[in-house]
Amino acid sequence: MLRINADGSIPEDNPHVGAEGQNKAIWARGLRNPFTFDVQPGTGRIFINDVGQQTWEEINDGKAGANYGWPRHEGPNGGVGFEQPLFAYRHGSSETEGCAITGGTFYNPEEAATAPFPSEYVGDYFYSDICSGWIRQFDPVTKEETGFKSKSGEAPVDVKDGPEGDLFFLNRAGGTVEKISYTTPAP
Repeated sequence: MLRINADGSIPEDNPHVGAEGQNKAIWARGLRNPFTFDVQPGTGRIFINDVGQQTWEEINDGKAGANYGWPRHEGPNGGVGFEQPLFAYRHGSSETEGCAITGGTFYNPEEAATAPFPSEYVGDYFYSDICSGWIRQFDPVTKEETGFKSKSGEAPVDVKDGPEGDLFFLNRAGGTVEKISYTTPAP
């Protein structure tokens, strides 16, 4: 993963800034296909969605200078000296499996006090799989993940929260932007 300034220069705090040539731009390595990533507002924490090859999809905690193990390792238990994913799921076609992690966002609405989703969702990470069509929820504190939106013929390729606290996703299958609003469950 490369990190450069908007003007094309290399940030002075990049981990390989003293290296030769373009290697100065390397911020992290060992990622296969970091399709998307998101930066958590207020903390600067970065989650990297790394599309795997044959077995695993990963959510990685972005760290300067980290080596995530690709091409030697994929998924959890990647070996000594490599940064392990925060969460990984297998390839398959169930409610918890997929083939390509293509979107993700921290739920941190601008006005958390008036957000339509429950307060316990604030700070959670919502991620999508294009093949399975679902969106799932990951709690970075407890490391638990749960279902959020089941598959329905959609192909979500990105997920973002809007200024008023709703979630949106880009549906590649329909060529549309879809809105997910929270409705209070009936008693």
